[in-house]
Amino acid sequence: MSLRSIIAIAASLASVNAHMNLQSPVPFKKAQFDNGPITAADFPCKMGGVYTIATMNNMTVGEKQKLEFKGSATHRGGSCQLSITTDTKPTADSVFKVIKTMEGGCPGVDGAETYDFEVPPVVPTGEGVFAWTWFAKESGAPEMYMECAPATFSGGASDRSGFDALPDMLVANIATSSCKSPTSKNLKIPNPGENVVQGGNAADTVDGTGDCGASSGGSTPAQPSSPDAQAPPAPAGQYPAQPSGPSPPAAPASPSAPSSPSAPSSPANGGASGTSCSTPGKIVCNGEKQFGLCNNGIVVFQAVSEGTTCANGVVSKRSFNSRIARGRYMSANVAAN
Repeated sequence: MSLRSIIAIAASLASVNAHMNLQSPVPFKKAQFDNGPITAADFPCKMGGVYTIATMNNMTVGEKQKLEFKGSATHRGGSCQLSITTDTKPTADSVFKVIKTMEGGCPGVDGAETYDFEVPPVVPTGEGVFAWTWFAKESGAPEMYMECAPATFSGGASDRSGFDALPDMLVANIATSSCKSPTSKNLKIPNPGENVVQGGNAADTVDGTGDCGASSGGSTPAQPSSPDAQAPPAPAGQYPAQPSGPSPPAAPASPSAPSSPSAPSSPANGGASGTSCSTPGKIVCNGEKQFGLCNNGIVVFQAVSEGTTCANGVVSKRSFNSRIARGRYMSANVAAN
């Protein structure tokens, strides 16, 4: 073997060992070691559809879990997400729900760091898959890394309503997504969920390009303002166009006018500001369009997923449930008659 071949092989091995990969939770066993960026062809989990369990990771809701890595190529950090799917052998159609987001400095800047995370109480009890995704800050091209680990969740929820209300994991920098991360910047996650950590060099965090999904937080409550669309002149002020005339006779109409724009102002109670609550882990509704999880006596509201509503501490698909309810009611009446 020539010296050039030996050098090339050594460089290749060094590159493989340098990339970051998941150490804890223990990932699925791979037939061939590969910790490069993920592509649309091997999404999700980069397992090729074969999921071999080396170690089952047992996670109890509310207990601290360790997120550890091995490798040295941190690419000056970036943004990471921790997500869970209830599918034991995920496919491209599987839905991963976010439980924690780290913007900036993940999985480390000058070397791998260790993180703590907790499984929230809305995760259903049973088996599933834990996923770590990473959008590196400094790489030759926009990349997405993903590794998965088998897990058994205990002490969790008995239904999926709260779990389904969590934000979906961001997918970017692969062929099936138009979302692209910025160059030499941390990617700002548009819908990070309630558990967000700002890491090192977080000031270098900017939005991605393309369709990265709707953002949550303070911008979401702007949606209920749509009723104003029926009165186009309203954006010029808080009063409708009728009382805007200068003549004195128009004055008596003004007291009734403020009642119409008062309703859209209610979403201001949601957004990023916290509201007190009493039951940890309980879903709290803020009208039908917003929900939050009670965490340490504080709840931060965010928008429910499209097609769902929040009522009585449960997030559900309104149209589907209403059809069932009406069907049962009508059947009962027919039987009674």
